[in-house]
Amino acid sequence: MKDELSGGNKIVFGRQKGKMDNQKKQTQGKLKKWIFVVVVILAAAFGGYIFMSGNNPVSNSMKIPFPYVNSVANNTSFACESLLSSNLIGSPEEYLTNGIEGSVNKGTDKVAMSIKDEETLVLQTSASVSAGFTEGDDFIIVQNDKNKLMAVWFNEKAISTVVLNKDNGLAVLLKGNSSFFTYEAPYGSMIYMVCR
Repeated sequence: MKDELSGGNKIVFGRQKGKMDNQKKQTQGKLKKWIFVVVVILAAAFGGYIFMSGNNPVSNSMKIPFPYVNSVANNTSFACESLLSSNLIGSPEEYLTNGIEGSVNKGTDKVAMSIKDEETLVLQTSASVSAGFTEGDDFIIVQNDKNKLMAVWFNEKAISTVVLNKDNGLAVLLKGNSSFFTYEAPYGSMIYMVCR
């Protein structure tokens, strides 16, 4: 009789575990879809900016030498340096931008990333350290293999994604806010980095 009960408990536990696994897979599937949507929107916005600036006689582009790169495939922590950064923002208010503006600048920020566990990447910028934050943000790892690391952080107003090519240590950090402070319009930024 005990064998039947313990066997029954195993089946019930297995069903509960299977149900939890299915819920986790559904959540991860939704998260991957959101990441894809955000990356597409940011890429379209950035591409639109580049296209529109091509029709504008005043073009603001920047080119820097390609950095020395090497594999970071065996790293669990990364020290990254911003090479270029770009920002996009819009507002109908005259005292703000009275339109949509974009900029490309030489990178100045530094980023530290470390893999906390198989589901969490901790990311902290030097700007956040300067602002007094002592701990980084926990990003959810959506993919981590020998060639790439992709992770996302989000709340009700903003989303950030990081994509790292482990073969050469180059990475992109994308940020998007649905409404930036008093601008009442979306804001996006992208940082192109080299990580070691």
